[in-house]
Amino acid sequence: MVSSTTSCGHSTLRTPRLTLRPARGSDVYDFFELFSDPDVMRYWSTAPHTEISQTQLYLDGMVSARWNGSRDFVIELRQTDQQGEKGKVIGKAGLWDGREIGFLLSRSYWHQGFMSEAFAAFLPHIWTTTSSKASMGSFTATGNVEEKDVEATMVLDDIFADVDPRNDASIGILKKFGFVETGRKARTYATHLGWCDSVYLSLKRPECN
Repeated sequence: MVSSTTSCGHSTLRTPRLTLRPARGSDVYDFFELFSDPDVMRYWSTAPHTEISQTQLYLDGMVSARWNGSRDFVIELRQTDQQGEKGKVIGKAGLWDGREIGFLLSRSYWHQGFMSEAFAAFLPHIWTTTSSKASMGSFTATGNVEEKDVEATMVLDDIFADVDPRNDASIGILKKFGFVETGRKARTYATHLGWCDSVYLSLKRPECN
């Protein structure tokens, strides 16, 4: 069961164990714990962070992005103690540029169903808060800048993933939620691992299938 609330255009999603919410500046120390872990970052597009300033720069970009809290979320584990409920940031998941999916999870929480729980919450949310291009035909037929901006914010026909072929865990969860492979390409980007290849996957909007 997923519940959601929206404030100032930002959504918060709650599952039995997790809260998916917009990123905020105070997340920097939890994010640094994630982004400095070599195992978590093995197939990320950058090397593990060695300075918190690197994490701050990444987080600043996420906080200021138009997709923060609408298509891109922090994953927070809900915990309860004598002082009440509090959260621990354990990952992030969402469409970092509005269409391409990116996600990572703290190593301490692997193999416990947390990322599946997050996917099951934010994917339906993204589809219900966007529209297909066909249904937005009135916007595509105009040259009005403001209306085109509305279209860019609301229209989404598919979600794209670019994954290192060695990253079996990420490919597995994407396929579990209906992503299908659309192609492969060698030597697409260079990271701390050297040149890496890509496998491309796509998830079409349900009514577009």
